[in-house]
Amino acid sequence: MKLLIFIVNQKAGNGNGLKVWNKLKEELEKKKIYYRSFFTKYPNHAQELARQIGSMFDEKIDAVVAVGGDGTINEVVSGMVHYPNVKVAYIPAGSGNDFSRGFKVAKSPIDALSFILRNRASKGKLFDMGKCKVGGKSSSSYFVSSLGTGFDAAVSKLTNESKMKKYLNKIHLGSLAYVGALVRLLFTYRLTNVSLHIDGKDFQYENVWFVTISNQPYYGGGMKIAPKANTTDGFFDITVVYNLSRIKLLFIFVTVFLGAHTKFKEIAQHKGASIKVESDQKMLVHVDGELIGQNPVQVEVQHRKLLLLVK
Repeated sequence: MKLLIFIVNQKAGNGNGLKVWNKLKEELEKKKIYYRSFFTKYPNHAQELARQIGSMFDEKIDAVVAVGGDGTINEVVSGMVHYPNVKVAYIPAGSGNDFSRGFKVAKSPIDALSFILRNRASKGKLFDMGKCKVGGKSSSSYFVSSLGTGFDAAVSKLTNESKMKKYLNKIHLGSLAYVGALVRLLFTYRLTNVSLHIDGKDFQYENVWFVTISNQPYYGGGMKIAPKANTTDGFFDITVVYNLSRIKLLFIFVTVFLGAHTKFKEIAQHKGASIKVESDQKMLVHVDGELIGQNPVQVEVQHRKLLLLVK
């Protein structure tokens, strides 16, 4: 019988990962499931574990299951890119859980586990993912949900550093940490001009707040930034927010949860498979909420290269 391997971030959701894993472990042992588990101990450890697991087991694995938040699934996928025949699954235990929204993973960890157990022998489904390089680096990073540069990356940085996030997660209001960080930066963030190169075409924007490159609709803890994004069409949805007053930006962020922001003239949208973002002033870059450096950033779609065990 093939293995189910779990990579668990016990600190996801400020400790919620450990609580979730204890419930999953009880269910696995009750059903006498053949599995192994590994626990992350530091940033990017999940990526290292996934790479090692792929090299050691490969043909003996039914699926590698990430238990944690959006950063955890990002790391596991990044570690498994060299083992495209191994299915990756996900059980949410973080605070944002945008991956679970966009890829239709059950909110309940037990329900998500039940789906995996029922479908572990299936072939899985192929989805798009992103490959990117930042700041002239030779090494590549990957993302499954979105890449952002500018204000949203700065907000992600402040959110991850927030002491309040820990307490908000405990009462299931972790997304409020993102909103709080947004408000704090709203009146101090410096805008810049941006050049976009999308599939051979050039676009110029002044006073840009941020550029988001999306594989699926959600980011930032449930905001529907790219309502029409499709995880299998071979293109990313690009959203540019520019020439917008600070007060109006705050109003527009409220509409993003409903996907209604696309009606404003200061929101530009594109589709593309090869994207380069350059700017007059350096902007932070994040993938799936985790900072990876500063622009310029080059992004390429990896069309149906990600094998997932999801609905």
